[in-house]
Amino acid sequence: MAKKKGKHNALEARRRKNRRRQNAERTARLAQEGMLPDSGEQTAVLTAVAEPDSPVTPPEAETPESAGAPQERRRRFSLRRKEPKTRAPWRYHTWVWYLMVFLLPLAILTATQLITVQSVEEVMAWASENMAALGLGYLLLLACEGVLLAITGGIFSAGLILAVPMLTMAISSYFKEVVNGVPLMVSDLAMATHMGTIAGFMKPGMSFGACTIPAVLLVFVLLALTLIFARRPRRIRWYASLIVGLCGVLVLVGSANLPLTRDFLSGPEDEIQAERNDRLGFLLGMYSGVLDSAVQEPDAYNENNMNGILLKVKRNAASTQTPEVQPNVIMLMSESFCDPEAVLPGVEFEDDPIPNYRALAEEWPSGKFLSNTYAGGTGNVEMEVMTGIPIAFVGEGEDLTSLQDETAYDRAPSIIKAFSAQGYATEFVHSYTARLYNREENFEKIGFDKLVFEEDFPEDAEWEGPYLSDMALTEMLISEFENRDKSKPLLLYGLSMENHQPYYEGKFEESSGLDFSSDKLGDQELGSIDALLHGIHDADAALGKLLEYFEQCEEPVIVIFWGDHLPGLSMDEENTIYSELGYSSTADTKSWSPEELKRMHTTRFLVWNNYGAELEVPETVSATSLGVHILDWAGVPRPLYFQWVDMALDDMLLYRQRLYVSADGTPYYEPPEEDADTVDTYRTIVYDILYGQGYIADAMTEPVQRK
Repeated sequence: MAKKKGKHNALEARRRKNRRRQNAERTARLAQEGMLPDSGEQTAVLTAVAEPDSPVTPPEAETPESAGAPQERRRRFSLRRKEPKTRAPWRYHTWVWYLMVFLLPLAILTATQLITVQSVEEVMAWASENMAALGLGYLLLLACEGVLLAITGGIFSAGLILAVPMLTMAISSYFKEVVNGVPLMVSDLAMATHMGTIAGFMKPGMSFGACTIPAVLLVFVLLALTLIFARRPRRIRWYASLIVGLCGVLVLVGSANLPLTRDFLSGPEDEIQAERNDRLGFLLGMYSGVLDSAVQEPDAYNENNMNGILLKVKRNAASTQTPEVQPNVIMLMSESFCDPEAVLPGVEFEDDPIPNYRALAEEWPSGKFLSNTYAGGTGNVEMEVMTGIPIAFVGEGEDLTSLQDETAYDRAPSIIKAFSAQGYATEFVHSYTARLYNREENFEKIGFDKLVFEEDFPEDAEWEGPYLSDMALTEMLISEFENRDKSKPLLLYGLSMENHQPYYEGKFEESSGLDFSSDKLGDQELGSIDALLHGIHDADAALGKLLEYFEQCEEPVIVIFWGDHLPGLSMDEENTIYSELGYSSTADTKSWSPEELKRMHTTRFLVWNNYGAELEVPETVSATSLGVHILDWAGVPRPLYFQWVDMALDDMLLYRQRLYVSADGTPYYEPPEEDADTVDTYRTIVYDILYGQGYIADAMTEPVQRK
């Protein structure tokens, strides 16, 4: 009997061992397949207790066979997965993760709007009056977050990647509006890689605005809370992340292509970026600008119509007489040069800031120069002068310095190419670096043989404030002229830098030394005026030295001198020195009338020569017209494109966003009906050259070769 009972106990021991092994194998298989349930279910399913089905045999009842067998430990064996112990389990909550997913886009949208308008009340008023824009903006940010979440797998990473560029754009737009009076444009995004250089143009001590830092802190506090408290749900499958990402992409694609959303985002046809931002908010306004940035094909654009335009231009082209002399041509664009007595009406001047220019203007042709920009954007001025392409005809997401199709510069019309075809050596000299406006790449394509930048100046070149002086530029121009290939005439384009913004007391080691006063400005603003006068006075002195040199030169020389745009004289987000003195009605450029826009886009120019040439110089020239005039003054034959520009000048002088100036000098927001045909033809020609099929591009832009 005892022997039979011992065999039974040994059999039970083997059964229990087999059950434990089977349970262990099953658990391992489930774990490998990712099918382990959580929490209490896991405990119920995976807990296996090694208990005997019958009472355990007491030690005294063991048989020799059982005594000789390996002894199993009598213990409770559990396959329950242990959760990692944390010091503060209260920090990890899945519901916080879901909350932050939906809260972060709203925080980013609110923060960017707060940075833009710098007023909580205005943000709330805008939100209440523009619920559709608020909702669509939130939905698009949520869609972007969904795409980033699918890629990164973490709400903190997705939120950070989304927040940083949005906040950076909003802050950049705020500072640009303070300095230049206009918000960030889509075309400005092409300058994003040069943010460090551009930041150096800001006045020291400029305020970030009362709401900027709190708005940024709002977003980053939420991101910190996300990092600390938000626990991602453990069982988000890869296909769930993929679905979230695809939904985000569908929302973004739908917003860009559905007629309902496109019509809502586009708004009125002549809407400017500042007005978009007022209607849609900053982020949605920028998104709308991106969608509208593509250049639309003109009506009736086809080969037959383009050939008709070509025949018209050829038929009406003016003949060019061969000049008796081939003069050297010096083009000098002076940074922010203007007549201070004209643009600062509330300032009393005891000393004349520009004595050389004023004396020369009494003897030589001079007048008003209509710029295509205000307070900044030098690159667009020089490109319009050299190409004759009005900035109004390029896409909203680009400007004349950043055409998306880089090969367009090879096709673009250029007075530089026209000079080269007549045997001229062509050279560009700038007393600053090559980093801005893609000059190094673009200028070779439009015809320059040689480019000289700051690093090419002598080591002992004179500096004034943060930039090389205008006198250093004049000395470099003289040096390049003396060391030129004397077998060829020279086209030499100089661009100064000393008088570039910012303007503030202490910019230069010494004051301007000019005596002036104003009872309308405080000490800080008077310090800014003194810095401006210092730069303008130095530019005037450098001009005097340059003309003094060429007056002694035996070779024929023409010098064309002009200011690129008015200086940016900002005080804060509400005021400029111009508005304080009454030269402009307000710092808000979108409130300016056409007459005020024209006034704020006007500087001065001068044309001089040393060989007694009687040149026909109009009292007003523009960025569009100056290039074709320079061809005529130098006796260089016009390519057909510039023949067209000359024809168009019978109706228009300048066309940029919100400012059209007709041939008689009358300003408008948009071209009047009587000029519509000229504007449409001009736009179509530019489209064919830069964006279209190029039906007549080669014929229009081909320079006339020297015989």
